[in-house]
Amino acid sequence: MSLVHLAVALTVASLLLYATMMLLFARRMASRRRWARPELDRAPRVSILKPLAGIDDDLEANLESFARVDYPSFELLLGVASPSDPAYAVARRFAARHPRLHARVVQTDPEASLNPKVAQLVGLERSATGDVLVVSDSNVRVPSDYLWSLVAQLADERVGLVTSVFAGTGERTLGAALENLQVCASTAPGLIALDTVSDRPLTVGKSMAVRRRDLARLGGFRPVGDVLAEDHALGRRFLDAGFAARTSLDAVENRNVGCTMRRTLERHTRWSKMRRSLCPAAFVVEPILTPIVVASAGFALAPERTTALVLGGTVVLQTAAAQIAVRALRGSWLPARYVPLEVVRSYVTLLCWLRACASRRVEWRGHVFTLRRGTALEPVAASVREARSAA
Repeated sequence: MSLVHLAVALTVASLLLYATMMLLFARRMASRRRWARPELDRAPRVSILKPLAGIDDDLEANLESFARVDYPSFELLLGVASPSDPAYAVARRFAARHPRLHARVVQTDPEASLNPKVAQLVGLERSATGDVLVVSDSNVRVPSDYLWSLVAQLADERVGLVTSVFAGTGERTLGAALENLQVCASTAPGLIALDTVSDRPLTVGKSMAVRRRDLARLGGFRPVGDVLAEDHALGRRFLDAGFAARTSLDAVENRNVGCTMRRTLERHTRWSKMRRSLCPAAFVVEPILTPIVVASAGFALAPERTTALVLGGTVVLQTAAAQIAVRALRGSWLPARYVPLEVVRSYVTLLCWLRACASRRVEWRGHVFTLRRGTALEPVAASVREARSAA
């Protein structure tokens, strides 16, 4: 086989794998059904646990979306590790603006676990009064029927955990547009495709609901406090206990508005390191699911007219699929000026993958860790952190 034939064959194989993922995603999104709203007298009380750390993009507007949630009985617990955190003042102002909302600011203990988010969830769980606990990240914005879409699925006692699909929205900078494209064109389709073919789907803690009694039976949040991928670990605990996990296709917004290219690169490098730690075998073949990368490698291997045409066709096909995925999740197209970003996204994804191959160290919420198998966290010595900060 000549180099040209090899390059074309590899690109075709990559396109087939990518097309399979996108078709599974499209089929699932097209076939989604409206959930049945439970009777009001059977609607369980919900506690929304929202850990805050710093001022995320559109934080105040994100919180305001919860003031418009239509549900008969819920509380909103805003967790902050320290009054000196800028999010503390934002949370206090929000609670003061909505005295009828049952919103409370809860100061959490940052020493409750190695994982800073879990440390907050431990304190928020202790303060919660609801029968259902909903974990919601600070950069999440929700529609008014948000809680109904989660509670309706938990009406099935076999279901122990529900996560929401999420769509990147709000871009005003190049870095934010790249981040939102990655979420809509790769992360969400991959999660939904896997959910379609597997009885052990990935669980993402950006928006997640569980029954309080079931969580207590499994030890609460504390047992997953020493890993970075606490949502994945929690999902596995529910699955191993015999519960089913479901994905709500009523998308919530993952707001990325003004982040820089560097921040986007660092975030997705961290996620690549997590995937490497969780499933090394799947991580190794990840680049094959990005046809533009494979076609580019083929052209570099055999720079001829045929491979150039294959590369051009691959760019058109993958870019079109990415825009359709954005439309399916957000209900609107990505602005035309950002359409060429799909090529950039493909190469940035490869760069993040290569960086994840070279290092297991991650920086998150002001902490530095080394990732071990299963995303187990090993804190880096304080002296090393200080040296890195001074550099």
